[in-house]
Amino acid sequence: MSKNGSIVITLLLILVLTMLAAGILLRSVIENKAAKRMSTAAEAFWVAETGIQNMIWEIRNNQCAGFVQQGTNTACSTCTSCGGGNKTLAVSVAGSCDYDVVLNNANTAATSTGSCPNRSASNLIQRVVQATVGAQSPFAYAAFAQTQVTLSNNTFVDSYNSNNGAYSNANSSTNGDVGTNGTASGTIIINNNATVGGDVSTGVNGTVNLGNNALVTGTTSHTNNVPLPNVVVPSALTGLSSGGTLTIPNNGSQTLTAGDYKYSAINMSNNTTLNVSGGAVRVYLTSATAVTASNNTTISVASGATLQLFIDGVLSVSNNMTISSSGNVPKNVQIYSTYTGNNGMNINNNGVLAAAIYAPGTDILIGNNDDVLGSVVGKTVTVSNNAAIHYDETLQTLSTPAGASGITTWQEI
Repeated sequence: MSKNGSIVITLLLILVLTMLAAGILLRSVIENKAAKRMSTAAEAFWVAETGIQNMIWEIRNNQCAGFVQQGTNTACSTCTSCGGGNKTLAVSVAGSCDYDVVLNNANTAATSTGSCPNRSASNLIQRVVQATVGAQSPFAYAAFAQTQVTLSNNTFVDSYNSNNGAYSNANSSTNGDVGTNGTASGTIIINNNATVGGDVSTGVNGTVNLGNNALVTGTTSHTNNVPLPNVVVPSALTGLSSGGTLTIPNNGSQTLTAGDYKYSAINMSNNTTLNVSGGAVRVYLTSATAVTASNNTTISVASGATLQLFIDGVLSVSNNMTISSSGNVPKNVQIYSTYTGNNGMNINNNGVLAAAIYAPGTDILIGNNDDVLGSVVGKTVTVSNNAAIHYDETLQTLSTPAGASGITTWQEI
């Protein structure tokens, strides 16, 4: 081969190698740009999600003070007083990206846009999350308290699903969780021979004390910070004229049909029955002594009916009290207490209840040998000797007048 031919071949090889190197370099640059775009897009998504979580915090804890009326710099007075239109929340995350939240006037629908590297960048990447907002059920536990839960000797907690019929050994499970926001030592006490068929949880630094032969079938954790909003009695009930005290005489009965009622108190004793029928019944009791019932008394909710009971004072029932609905479905009997004094909810000795009870400002006592189907939520909860709580798992999704705002549906758009 001539010298000139060798030079040509060498030059061709150099050209081919250069082209290969350039192709590899170009591919590397493209892949790096694609990877960076994917990373930035992922960051924009999580920033948008942060906006949704901050929106929920604003509703629960800050009365939307961080929001302004859309299109203005006028701060919102409250979540329900913000110019009558949409409200917006614009935040720049230090060292990261921006998010912009738009919440409708009814506080039921929101969008959050995550913008990276920032909302005005020329190389902007955005992700948008849409959420609906509603009251979450406060009945996510068999028993939950703000500060203290005590399960006395031989108590038993488990779960079942009322959609599958009545509670039984065949229709039972281990989702009967017990929890508290308490952060003190011994904020949950599970005494001798007591069983929790489910998880146990406390607030940060809270501890669980177990007695002899006490059993927890699930996990134990210490991260709770569950919102327990105050009960707000519907204005349709507070605006009614009071019917005074509803007293049912010995061996007598009274029937409430569909509608709203306001009394100062209900008094029952000695084989009396309060019947609820015909549809949805709401009752508001205003007296400091709201419900007194003893000795074989019954509140019975017929098929097709429901009862919501709102009370400002103490509920005290004893000695074989029964509160039940057709099929003993707990969601059909809901009791909400605004009372903030001590010992506001006392269900003493041999009671049988199928109900969901929410009393965040006062103490709940489940007495000796009581059998509860449903859920109890209070400032403190004490379950006495030989009593049982069978948590109805359907209560997790119950729409109630007392739940904290939360995300009910979520999607990226």
